[in-house]
Amino acid sequence: MEQNSNPELRWEGKVYAKLSGPTADQAWSLLKEFCSLHKWVPSIDTCYKLEGNEGEPGCMRYCAGSVNRSAPAQEVGWSKERLVAFDPAGRSYTYEIVESNKGFGRYTATIRVVPDPEGVAEGCCIEWCFAADPVRGWTRAGFVAFLAKLAQGVAARVEEETIRLGE
Repeated sequence: MEQNSNPELRWEGKVYAKLSGPTADQAWSLLKEFCSLHKWVPSIDTCYKLEGNEGEPGCMRYCAGSVNRSAPAQEVGWSKERLVAFDPAGRSYTYEIVESNKGFGRYTATIRVVPDPEGVAEGCCIEWCFAADPVRGWTRAGFVAFLAKLAQGVAARVEEETIRLGE
């Protein structure tokens, strides 16, 4: 445990995915449900509530999908995640992984939907901030690239859904 308290051994970062079309409020209306990750992250096949109330700190979700770099022989990578904070006015939530077979130790992330920093009239960005112990089976650069790809996949799905809904 001593090495976990060394900040030099923690991975911290932020990735962005730009959405053209949906406003921050439109994107947030789709992404705000903590237990709907399977709708937005292409590599998540299932996500459901284990306990607690949706949108309230303490809510636990179970997520499973095909990506498991720390144990490639296992077909399914899974995690149990706890909602730590939920801020609808700031269009964000923070969660932590509490149990996983994907090589995680401590991991906390905040998903936030922000207006486009370039000031484009329409559009927004998904911001994914994280702090983690090094993840077994990954390099820091590879992990950040993976999260960036996930964020891009989320952005694409949200754009498709807003078009489908005619928003």
